[in-house]
Amino acid sequence: MSATTQDLTSPQTSAPPASSTNWAPTAKVSAGILAASIVALLLPLLKAHISFEPAQAAALTTLVTFVIQYVVPERK
Repeated sequence: MSATTQDLTSPQTSAPPASSTNWAPTAKVSAGILAASIVALLLPLLKAHISFEPAQAAALTTLVTFVIQYVVPERK
């Protein structure tokens, strides 16, 4: 088998298939952002009844966000 000059110099790469990227957030992401925002806004209102340390407030926000994102169905 002998390689020709053309075989050595021509690139053998194929172009990837053209695809359009959809940058719109999914329902899960939107619900998670909304849940985190609501918890962050409600925590100061709850301060009159319960005093939260910053780490506890962050953990509560993370937990509520996870639960909401878990419950929301994936859009197909």
